[in-house]
Formats: sequence, structure tokens, C-alpha cells
Amino acid sequence: MPLDRAFRLSVYVVIGLGGLALGAGDLLGPPGLAAFLVALAATWWLRDTLGPRAWLTSRGDKIASISLALLAAADLAWFAETFLDTFARLVCVLLLLRLVTWRVTRELRAAGFLSFSMLAAASGVAFGLAFLPLFVTYLAAAIVMLVLFHLLTEAEAAGLPVRPLGAGVTIVMAAAVLGTLGLTTLLFVVIPRVEAALPFGGRSSKALTGFTDRVELGAFGALETDDAVAMRVRLPGGPVPPAWEPGIRWRGVTLDRFDGRVWIATPRRQTFIRAVDGAPVGIGRVDGRALLLTQEIFLEPLGTETIFVLAPPVHVRVDGAIRIDDTGALSVPAARARLTYTVESAVGARVTERLGPVARGRYLQLPPLPPRIPELARRITATAASDAERAARVTAWLSRELRYSLDLERRTTLEPLDEFLFVRKAGNCEYFASALAVMLRSLGIPARVVNGFQRGEWNPWGGYWVVRMRDAHSWVEAHIDGAWATLDPSPRGAAPAAPLSTMTLYIDGLRMSWYRYVVGWSRQDQLDTAGAVRRIAWSWPLSSRSPIARPTRTLVVEVALAVGAAAMIVWAVRRRHATHAGPRAPLPDFYARALRWLARRGLRPAPHETAREFNARVADALPEASSTLTRLTLAYERMRFGSVGLTPTEARDLVRDAARLRSLRGR
Repeated sequence: MPLDRAFRLSVYVVIGLGGLALGAGDLLGPPGLAAFLVALAATWWLRDTLGPRAWLTSRGDKIASISLALLAAADLAWFAETFLDTFARLVCVLLLLRLVTWRVTRELRAAGFLSFSMLAAASGVAFGLAFLPLFVTYLAAAIVMLVLFHLLTEAEAAGLPVRPLGAGVTIVMAAAVLGTLGLTTLLFVVIPRVEAALPFGGRSSKALTGFTDRVELGAFGALETDDAVAMRVRLPGGPVPPAWEPGIRWRGVTLDRFDGRVWIATPRRQTFIRAVDGAPVGIGRVDGRALLLTQEIFLEPLGTETIFVLAPPVHVRVDGAIRIDDTGALSVPAARARLTYTVESAVGARVTERLGPVARGRYLQLPPLPPRIPELARRITATAASDAERAARVTAWLSRELRYSLDLERRTTLEPLDEFLFVRKAGNCEYFASALAVMLRSLGIPARVVNGFQRGEWNPWGGYWVVRMRDAHSWVEAHIDGAWATLDPSPRGAAPAAPLSTMTLYIDGLRMSWYRYVVGWSRQDQLDTAGAVRRIAWSWPLSSRSPIARPTRTLVVEVALAVGAAAMIVWAVRRRHATHAGPRAPLPDFYARALRWLARRGLRPAPHETAREFNARVADALPEASSTLTRLTLAYERMRFGSVGLTPTEARDLVRDAARLRSLRGR
């Protein structure tokens, strides 16, 4: 394949990969991506069919630029979700326009460079595993494009005809690709990732009404049928013991005021916490000693500011500031895409809190209730001797007597809880939690509703919990004996979620590794890696405590000296040979043709002979070729020693002069 065609193909490859990157970041939908790739192929066909033409005049350039600017503004104002969507579409149109109208090589190169903006835009929103092969392939293709562009422009400047791609050029390009990828890998390890929100806005999924400060009964109905992943929770210490699993819940928002249909989070005191140099910050108090469990949480963009933790949290490490309110709920100042944070929780412990009269009234608030609801609570707990026993009896009764169901259709005009407890006797976790909190409050026990997620599904391929939207869950925290106790009356075990297949779990494990070790590679990971390398170095057999240390060390030193000596000898021999032979630059094509023609007539330049001396000797032997060879010799010297290139016209004339020699005295 000729160099010019190979370069053109490499430009199309990098642009196509840029389009695929935009698709991976959802900046181009499947129809838009397909249309772009088809149009990209059409520009190749159009160029081959019609040849290079100036499709746009100077006036046409201005009209096209103004039109595209107006279209981009309209797209941003009325159609695009974010600036990135408009930017992606604008770049695609500009690239297609350039591929149709380019005239010289540098304009085609500019199109290849512009494609890098597609990769840069996609990298801000494409965190999936598919982006890795796209990035590596794009990087390799871009290196090939740059090498081919350099060779092509050098050939054009020297007036050489375009030659086909050879084995030497291919080896050079392969070495450049491997070297650049190796350097990139080294920089990846050295430079940690910095999480920062895009200044022009990121992409997020739909807002979740179950995690706001106002939640209507039944809000989780849609979420509990959604299999989309909400977050992944990695446990560095491995899976938890089976006895802990029933208590695994990821706590989110707390709700304390109920009007009979809607739970509301009343205004509460909030504290901003910012970690110093990424150090974990302490939050909350727990009663007694407890086992600590560390979680690394990778939260998908849920459209909510809430972050979820295993309660009660003791330490939290997050990039930037977080908020903690007086109920222990955590949130970030602004929703961010795929937030990563680390939490250390006290498993099984309770959060101690002394409730004053105002706080106690806050958690005992009740709307007007049908009389049979408080009466039912008193009947269930008639013989209970303590608040803890009363709470346990109401929880057990709800789990035993009522069914879990996602059929939330209203059948009567009664209040929702009245219908749930005495008519339908079935509902989802929100109804169970609301009924328990209301019944406990009617008994004088402070209670609040908590919305979050239950544990999810364990992925053994990555050592983490896969928490899906359908794992959204509600439960109750009751203030008993000076501390908040977790109570969950919902019998969700009767309606288990469909398990993920082994292949799905394996692929999700690869995706988790991408998030953890590529997207989220941090300074702490660098320190941990350095510590691991140091530990390996100290445990290496070359340690002085090892009985084989001295012989092994001697052998290693001897091998190193032998390799170094061999390398020195090879270098010296090659340097001497290069000095003796002298540097040899490639001959221009026109001069090489002339030398071949003269060689067939027995005239070859001697090793000690300069080009002009050889030209003088040829003039004596072949006077009829003297003038032509003199012009070729002067052009050769100008290129060889003056570093002056030839214009395309001069290059064509010299090639014709070299061909004219062949007509002298036959071939």
C-alpha cells in the first residue's frame, strides 16, 4: 500500500475510533453513531470518485462556519442534555466536512488531530470497561498516523515519489507503538487519578424519589422491578460471615414526619466535613465494642445527593466535602457521577443518642389515625414488659401476618395504612416500614423510617456486592434504651430477585476492576503498591539472613558483569564499523537512477571520490551525458549537504532528467 493511502486510511481509523468512543460515552446514540460511520465511509468513496476538489470557496467557508455555529447554539438550547452532546455532534459534522474538502496532506492531518477531541470528550463520561480497548487502539492508531505523516511530508519535501509501505517502516511503527504504550503504562502507575466534576455538567440517570426529603407511599414500586446496577460495594477483607448477611443494609435517607400518605424529612442540623489529604474522618458514636467492616463503595449516578453506607459508620473517606445531618444521613454537596468513597462501619452496634423533649416529640409525631391502628398495636403488645419487647412483637406480627407484594393498586378509599393493615394485608417494604413506625409511635416509642438498599448479590469474581435498583428497601430505626435499634418487618425473602448469571457476574467483575484500578487509581493505591514492592524486596532470598544469600549474590553480580562486558564489546565494534564506513544517507531517487544507469556502463563512484569528482570523470567518458548529470549532481549536493528541499516542479524535472539519460546510447 502506498504511503499516502496508508496515511489516509490511518486518519479514517482514528476518526472512526473517536466516533466509537463517543458512542461508548452515550454522547452519540446507536442511530447517530451508525449514521456517522456510514457518512465517514461515504466521504472516502466521494473522494475516490470525484478526486480532490475545492468544494468550498472562501465565501462558502464563512457561510458554513456561521451556519454550524447557529445550529450548535440551537442544539444546545433546545435538544442537547449537556454541552458535551452538542460538542460531540459539532465535531462529527466538522470532521465529515473536512474529509470531503481537504486538498493537501496537512489538512487531512488536522482532521486526525481533531478526532482527539472526540476521545477527550468521551473520557469524561465513558467509565465502562469497553472504553479501555478503544483507548488503547486509538492510541496505537494515532501513533501510526503520526509516523506515516512524518514519512509522507519528508518524501514530499525531498521530491521523492510515494513508495509502498515496507517492512522497515512497519517495524518502526510497531516499535513506536510499543514504546508509547509502555511509557503510558508507566505514567498511569505514577500519576493518580483526580476526581473532578465536569464544568459543563455530567450525565446522570433519572432522579430517585425514594431518596429525597419527601417520599410518598409506593415510591419504591418502580425501583423494585429495575435490574440496573445502583452501586458496587467491595469488601477488602473478603466476604462477611453468613451470620452477618441478614443485617447488611446500605443506609440512605431518614424520614421523620408523616401526614398519612407522605413521609417528609423535616429541616435538620447539618455539618460539613472535609477530609485533609484524603484522610478518613470520624463520625458518630456507637455503644460498646463492635467489629469494624471496611467497604469501598462505587456509587453509580443516581440523580440524588445521598450516599449510602452500612450503618453505623465510624469513619468515612471521600474526595471533597460531605454533609452529615443530626440523624446520621450522609450526602455530598452536588450529585457526582460514579462517586467512590470508603466507609468503616461498626457491624451490629447501635448509635447512642440522648433525646430531649423536642427531638422526642419529632419522632413521636402522628397524623390523625383510624382508631383501630393504635388499638392493634396495643393488643399485640399487651403483655410486653419493655419497649424492646414491644418493638420486637410488633415487628414479628407484621412479618408473620402480612404478605410482601409489589401489587400496590388501591382497592378502597381508606387511608393507605388502614387499607394495608386490615383490607389488603399485602404491600411492599415501604408499607411495612410505615406501619411499624406509626404503631411504635402510637405506643410512645420514638421511631423513624430509613430508605436505602438491602445487601444485593455477592460477586465472587471481584469480591463485592452488586446492589441493583430493585434492592431499594425501607426499614425502621427505633429509639430504645438510649440508642437507635434497626428493625425490619418486611418479609422480602418471599420475593427474591432473579440472580445474575455466572457470565454476567464475571463481566461485571471485569468492569469493577476497571473502575477500581483504572478510573479510581489513587495516591493511596500508589503507596500501597510501593509498600507491597518493598515487602517483596525484603523477603527476597538475597536477604543476608538467607543461607543461600552469598552464593546467589555472587552469581547475580557475575552475570551482570558478563552482560555488561558483552554489551560494551558489541557497542565498540559497531561504533568502529560506523566510523570506518562513514554515515550513509539515502540517495534521492533521481540520483540513484542516474548511478544505476552509469553502473551498467561500467562507471561507478570510488569510495574516496566526491560527487563532483565522479561527475568530472563521467564528463570525460560520456560527454553527451555531462550537462544532464551535472544538473542532477548539483541538485543532489543541495539536498545532501545544504538541507534544502525541492519544489514539486523541480522534483518532476529532475526525475525526467534521470529518465532522459536512458535514451543516450540505448539502455
